[in-house]
Amino acid sequence: MAINTGRLHLGSKVAIRELQRGRAKIAILSSNCPEKIREQIEEYGKLGDIPVLQHQKDSLDLGVLCRKPFPVSVIVINETGDSKILDLVNTENAQ
Repeated sequence: MAINTGRLHLGSKVAIRELQRGRAKIAILSSNCPEKIREQIEEYGKLGDIPVLQHQKDSLDLGVLCRKPFPVSVIVINETGDSKILDLVNTENAQ
């Protein structure tokens, strides 16, 4: 839903930039995201109090989920649109 109605960015370089600027609402990492990139994104997420989720599938599956014909290591959502993804994060933190 966030893909259709919200605003998001794909890729590690753009994700890091959006996290540094504080524009991101949430970041989603693929299971095979390179360790160096994962560490940077998690660090900027902590600094900006932005949730970083770990997707169970690899970058190929994350690309398919985004309807892209290429692997996607990181998704950053700036505007959720009609999506309830932030509710999912709040539910996970409450448990």
